[in-house]
Amino acid sequence: MAIRMTGLISGMDTEGMVKELVAASSTKVDKIKKEQQLVEWKQEAWQDLNTKLYNFYKGELFNFKSANAYQTKKATSSDETKVKVSAGANAPSGSHQVSVKQLASSAYLTGASIKSDKAYVSYSDITTSTNFADMTDATGNSLGLEGQTISISSVYKDENGQEATEVLEFKLGGSGENSIANLSELNSKLAANEHFKGLSASMVDGKITFTNSTGKENEDFQMEGNTFNISADALGLNGELTFKADKTAEKHPTLESTLDANFKKEFTGADITKGTKLTDIGIKVGTSFSINGKEYVVDDDSTIATFTEELSKMGVGASFDANHGRFYINSSKSGEANDFELTSSDNDALEILGLGADATKVDAQDAIIEYNGVEYTGDSNTFEINGLTITANSVTGKYDKTTGTFTDDAPISISVAQDTDKMYDSIKTFVKKYNELIDEMNKLYDEKKTDYEPLTEEEKTQLSEKQLEKWEEKAKQGILRRDSTIDKLLSNMRNILNKSVEVTMEDGSKQSFTLASLGIVTGDYTENGKLHILGDEDDLTYSGETNKLKAMLESNPEIFQQVIAGTGDANGIGEQLYSSLSDAMKRTSTSRSLTFYDDITLEDQMKDYDEEVDKWQERLQKLEDKYYEQFAAMESAMAALQQQQSYLSGLMGM
Repeated sequence: MAIRMTGLISGMDTEGMVKELVAASSTKVDKIKKEQQLVEWKQEAWQDLNTKLYNFYKGELFNFKSANAYQTKKATSSDETKVKVSAGANAPSGSHQVSVKQLASSAYLTGASIKSDKAYVSYSDITTSTNFADMTDATGNSLGLEGQTISISSVYKDENGQEATEVLEFKLGGSGENSIANLSELNSKLAANEHFKGLSASMVDGKITFTNSTGKENEDFQMEGNTFNISADALGLNGELTFKADKTAEKHPTLESTLDANFKKEFTGADITKGTKLTDIGIKVGTSFSINGKEYVVDDDSTIATFTEELSKMGVGASFDANHGRFYINSSKSGEANDFELTSSDNDALEILGLGADATKVDAQDAIIEYNGVEYTGDSNTFEINGLTITANSVTGKYDKTTGTFTDDAPISISVAQDTDKMYDSIKTFVKKYNELIDEMNKLYDEKKTDYEPLTEEEKTQLSEKQLEKWEEKAKQGILRRDSTIDKLLSNMRNILNKSVEVTMEDGSKQSFTLASLGIVTGDYTENGKLHILGDEDDLTYSGETNKLKAMLESNPEIFQQVIAGTGDANGIGEQLYSSLSDAMKRTSTSRSLTFYDDITLEDQMKDYDEEVDKWQERLQKLEDKYYEQFAAMESAMAALQQQQSYLSGLMGM
């Protein structure tokens, strides 16, 4: 925005005057913006109503018009602790009998406990914390390192730049200032000496390895550092370890021992954990374990934990209880077809793990039931038979698998009938939601407008947030008053719900039914078409009436189904209402699909208002510029006149 210096000569409030001059034209912009705000509020109101209409259409109305809603069956069991049952729409009504001979189960293998006093010896790689006294060769014989010595000298530059040497000597094992129990203690003592900092011992690929990290670049860009000489025949170490002479080298120089040392550990079965290596308890590398054709082979790193993990990849569940020292293995599914067998290339390996002769195996088995005298077998305890879902929970008699005999049976009685309560509740839910919907639509259609209108931005700044909220609430009232789309939707719904449908009776005769004849009526005219179920306990107005709807559902639900869902010859009332709403939200030139109102039209109106506002704001800017130019010209003229007067006064000596 340009900075205008106005009124300097005339002393006039030019900005105030320009604002007053364009004020009349500014009201036109405010009027357009208010009209645009009303359209936006109308959009918001319709979007909210559209959501409610669509949810009703795909929810309660869809269920109301569906034939399946009036074919629901209810099944009851005389003893659900033994047999649980549910019924589908095709389940035959009447009494049925179910006997349970055998339940389906998974295969279980419980291992014998491997917690015992049996002694084991393991050999593992040494670490920096392994004491020299505990180091052995590959067969477990002591290396005799305790009492041996290690000598380390450091060649360095003293403070005068002269080469100097310091020697440290330690006894392996024991304690004291000149003794080290393990490599960790050695590292601590090296780090505490100024001339040995940067030298450290570690384990690399099973070998004692010293690293010299003293190499660094000096002020002359030359590499300098300490050189170490290490001598320990017992550890297989004897040589010079220089510093890194090339600063671009990735690694520091190292010196590696020739000694192969191990750590011997003695333990019993009671010490076995998930981290115990299989080789440490006597299972050889290369031993294989198989389950149903899948194999796992033991390697140097195999542990109890990895063993159970690998078994679990073979289609079974496997775990190890360290507290009890037992393996637990089970098939992942029930039924004979899902049984398993664990084998090994080394039978001794199974015995070591408690999975051999002392393990307890429960074989998988199928479920066996009798339904109305016919035997059924399955790998699950749930059966889908004749529209029924039957779940066996317990046997009803004594079954001998060897002979196939079944004695002392106490069959479970199953009763199947129409689930009138579920049908009734579904219809009641429809009626409730329909009434809520038309209440909202009638309120929007009849709501009177107020004298409140949208506020300008300047007017909004003069109100608090709460005041603004209340003002806009009043201004939005009646935004959809006498809306033709709402009127059409309400009229169509009321007309369809008052229609009659001709159905075929059991004797072949034809008879017409309306919702009212089925016990669903409209109330007083002031309710604008709300529905009521005669005799419903929750309907305060009609609860005292006879419940014709419930009686119809109990005696002849097929009639209600034909009236609502329709027949092959004609659509039912529910289907007609569903089709009507479906047609109402089809795509047109003024609305998108799944939309009941002219959303495209409203969007176009919003765009038109945006364009009109832009045009008027451009006009106002030009008008404002024009007035400023006129005032600027006046200021220039006055400045020239003033200068001329000063000049004349100067000539006259005034």
